[in-house]
Amino acid sequence: MTAHLSRSGGPAVLAFVALLGLSVAGPRPGKAADVFGPRPDGSRYDRYSVPEDDLYKSPIQLLLSEDGRRLYVACEGTNEILIVDTGAGSVVGSVSVGKLPFGMALGSGKKILYVSNRWDNTVSVVDLETLREVRRFPVGDDPHALFLDRSGARLYVTNLGTDDLSIVDTESGSEVKRLTMGKAPFDLAPSPDGRTLYASNQYTNPVPFRTPSILELTVVDAELQLVRERKELFSTIIGQGIAVSPDGRFVATALEITKNLIPQTQIYQGWMVTYGFALTETRARGRIAYLLIDEPNRYYADPYGIGFSPDGRRLYVVSSGANALTVVDMDRVYELLEVREGEIGVSDETIHRYARHLGISSEYVLARIPTGSNPKDLVVSPDGRTVYVADRLADQITVIDTESLQARDPIDLGGPGVVTTLRRGARLFNFASISFHRQLSCATCHPEEHVDGLVYDIAADGGMGRNLVDNRSLRGIAETAPFKWSGKNPTLARQEGPRAAQLFFRTHGFEGNEREAVVQFLESIPLRPNRFREEGKRLNEFQRLGKRLYERAYDNQGRYIPVANRCVTCHPPPHGTDGRKHDVGSKGGHDWSGRFDSCGLTNIHTEPPFMHDGRCYSLEEIWTVFNPDETHGVTNDMTKDQLNALIEYVKTL
Repeated sequence: MTAHLSRSGGPAVLAFVALLGLSVAGPRPGKAADVFGPRPDGSRYDRYSVPEDDLYKSPIQLLLSEDGRRLYVACEGTNEILIVDTGAGSVVGSVSVGKLPFGMALGSGKKILYVSNRWDNTVSVVDLETLREVRRFPVGDDPHALFLDRSGARLYVTNLGTDDLSIVDTESGSEVKRLTMGKAPFDLAPSPDGRTLYASNQYTNPVPFRTPSILELTVVDAELQLVRERKELFSTIIGQGIAVSPDGRFVATALEITKNLIPQTQIYQGWMVTYGFALTETRARGRIAYLLIDEPNRYYADPYGIGFSPDGRRLYVVSSGANALTVVDMDRVYELLEVREGEIGVSDETIHRYARHLGISSEYVLARIPTGSNPKDLVVSPDGRTVYVADRLADQITVIDTESLQARDPIDLGGPGVVTTLRRGARLFNFASISFHRQLSCATCHPEEHVDGLVYDIAADGGMGRNLVDNRSLRGIAETAPFKWSGKNPTLARQEGPRAAQLFFRTHGFEGNEREAVVQFLESIPLRPNRFREEGKRLNEFQRLGKRLYERAYDNQGRYIPVANRCVTCHPPPHGTDGRKHDVGSKGGHDWSGRFDSCGLTNIHTEPPFMHDGRCYSLEEIWTVFNPDETHGVTNDMTKDQLNALIEYVKTL
């Protein structure tokens, strides 16, 4: 991955660069070019939104009190935590927290609530008696799940943006340790005794080009505060919800089983992507089985929330792209896997077959229960009689009776009573009904409107095994036309209409008002805050050096760099793209053409792998491994420190 400059090397770097005439002296006071100011978020939200769009609650995560009487609901739309009285089925309180609240944990005699704030990179401490935020402390980038140890002294926080786990002293609010996790750690689940933590990871660890993805299941010793084991979930992606069986013998992870290495035309056969869960033995080097929740002619896209019943005999899995909850009979699962004393008994060949068996779910699925729009997290009541599901795009909680396996009256969270164009677009984007057999939604490949980190053979223009394409983020794309690596789509309307129908959904695609709603939603997606550029701060010495290298007209030997081969030419501000196609010598043996759209570089560090076909897993490789002839910028003359400085600047864009 990208190397960072050492502090001890700073003076040597500055002296060397000064000899080259690339001054890195600090800017004169008031020189705005070197100061990070307010930056547009890259969206057209203000153009399309109406007042109701700011009032949607958008519940995403749930936490249930030990007695089951209070349900805490993290609402990312209004940046608040709602408190629900489960007996009355109504909201009885709320408290404002940071931006995009997510994970929650109860502490200090259940009178304190900890809340992770994704866009603030902080954790809020809420006094539940006064319903006020009493303090806030920093953690890593894009904090997600929380776990508080039994002593209440240590809080564990998964940081999706920095691929690590923060361990925080709750008394001082200071971070005492960080542990390296897999790629984009998402959710945490403790063992019954609280001594072990299991973390799901959303993206694949780096793998060789055009090889199957590998999710990591990270096992953390909460007492010793170290990573004990890294289990590999082969050919899977988007691990989100995670749960430990009540007996502590298994971990269940909701995920996708992707087939991105074959032509996407195979979607007709259900080979593009399937959905289910991994069942992992918790013992050291334990075996892993994969079971689908899909049916041959019906898919349950985008599994998210997952949880066991208190007796462990049922597993509940929410499909956020299918608006459904699947109820799994774990007794039957254990029979199929020939489980004895917590160990899976079937052969590796059988495990492999079950992982791709679309007809086997009828053996263990007890029920499919409809929910509201875009269900996310779920929690099970202490007595096991009720399951609560957060319906993110319906502003409600679906309440399910586990005896009748029927949904009761939902709990209204108080959002607007109308569906705006942007809200409708969000629902269409997240619902798999647009695709053949409901196999995938837009969010399947773009979870959280971002990327899945995969490279696809979409069989464009009749090609099979040609023109491989890396997935790109949808955040802040409103002003970055044209679209697709080929630049063939001048507008998002074309992309989401006939092109989507032809290449992705194998149906009619979005049409008419639906297409307009989806386009407006896409153009309203903002960039998330960039941790490498804080408003009001100046570029540091390495970022300033990188900026000069990014814009330079002469190399280290004083040779003139043609305008067309300067970084800033094809990737100018404010969006890091000139909106044109260029041949930068990156054509591969699988490409018909060497001309590609100049991709936007805003927040590019969040989108590995890189290049049009995802051949690079680090920004550094773009210019070291894949730029031998200096056709993609002049970089071969750079020292290691200069290249690192260039990368540090690119991260700020």
